[in-house]
Amino acid sequence: MAAETPCAELAAAEPSPEELARAEAEAAAAEAAAVEAAAAAAAAEAAAAAAAAEAAAAAAAAEAAAAAAADAAAADAELERRVEEEQAAEALSDGEEATAPKDWQRFYMGFHDRFVNDCVLELRGGRVRVALAQAPSAKVAAKVAAQRAAGGGKGGKGGGGKGKGQGQGMELDKASDPALTGTTVWDGAVVLSHFLTETSVLARNAAPGPGPSRQPGGPPQAPAGPPQAPAGPSQAPEPYAYSGLALPTVLELGAGTGAVSLALATCRAAASVTCTDLEDLLPHLRANVARNGALLPPGRLSLQALRWGPEGEADVQALGPVRPPYDMIVGSDLIYYSYTPETPHSQLLLWTLRRLSGPHTTVFLSLSLHHNPEEVEQFLGWAAEWFHVLRLRRSIPEEWRVPDVLVVRLTPRRTKLGHPGAEAAAAVGEAGVVPGDKAAAGAAGEARC
Repeated sequence: MAAETPCAELAAAEPSPEELARAEAEAAAAEAAAVEAAAAAAAAEAAAAAAAAEAAAAAAAAEAAAAAAADAAAADAELERRVEEEQAAEALSDGEEATAPKDWQRFYMGFHDRFVNDCVLELRGGRVRVALAQAPSAKVAAKVAAQRAAGGGKGGKGGGGKGKGQGQGMELDKASDPALTGTTVWDGAVVLSHFLTETSVLARNAAPGPGPSRQPGGPPQAPAGPPQAPAGPSQAPEPYAYSGLALPTVLELGAGTGAVSLALATCRAAASVTCTDLEDLLPHLRANVARNGALLPPGRLSLQALRWGPEGEADVQALGPVRPPYDMIVGSDLIYYSYTPETPHSQLLLWTLRRLSGPHTTVFLSLSLHHNPEEVEQFLGWAAEWFHVLRLRRSIPEEWRVPDVLVVRLTPRRTKLGHPGAEAAAAVGEAGVVPGDKAAAGAAGEARC
């Protein structure tokens, strides 16, 4: 019996199957825990790396934004300096300022010539003739406006009238818009059409300056083709930022009869012209485009409906075939109502200019001082927050330079419209409307544009 004891002890020392299974389970659990711990450590390491990368990216973005803001501020300072120099160069002496109306000024014409009869723009020394119909629907409203304007003294500031001008505080009757303002050729359109097509202002590498002038007893002298920058091996024409060509992409706001758009397109002074106004005015625009169809290069001009302000965002999205931003935005005789919540046109115009402009966009506006000179000044004050404003006098050819039409050039402030995020601030929402004035945005659909 004593010899069997060691075997019994060995048998008793062997683990049971249950114990073996438990040990294996514990080992597997330990291994799984180790794997989980390793995975957690790897995840923590990856999260730390991602957080570090995100922080580095955020820091880099902040640094880039700061650098962009600094560059924009420096660019604005340089632009401000240049505009101040240009403004000084634009000044005229007392003897150079015109005091009497010129024979082409429509404001001083008789009723039929001013409102009813066709208007013909003779451009490039008469080599390009753009015929513009004025809608019959404007006749009644025009007659009322003309009667109201008659006997208005000397026309207020810059009027130079002889009993035919409007008083400085007089405004167009709101009921006549758009039947009157949108289907009549105004002096601002005449001035801007000649300025853009008969000077070097659109030629790259050419400083703005006076264009052709009328010699006593003779017709205006102008080049046969579009204005060109000085040729030379070291000075090839610099392409525009958005067209990539030596000619700009142009959008006209509030085109009315289409005078400025047709002038640019028929003179081949733009790579493309997008002519815009309210939907109700497009039939009249189409008729004038068709009337001048023989002069138009194929595909050069397109018509689009465009309301100003946030309510017109759908129209902005539908613009084409050329999309914003544009190399150039132009408009004439766009300001005539005093700003109120019911007539927020000036603020909606500014909103639209911001919406459609890029950092390299140039805006030219030709503004009548007969309609509402106080509102013109108020608009330019608002615009100065977003654009560098240059009032052009000497650059306007002498024949078309009159004191009651103000041509201004607006170039975007890079700190507002020229660095990342700046454009977005003007793109959507009620930016550009006077703070607290919610009614302005709601009235956007009523604005002529």
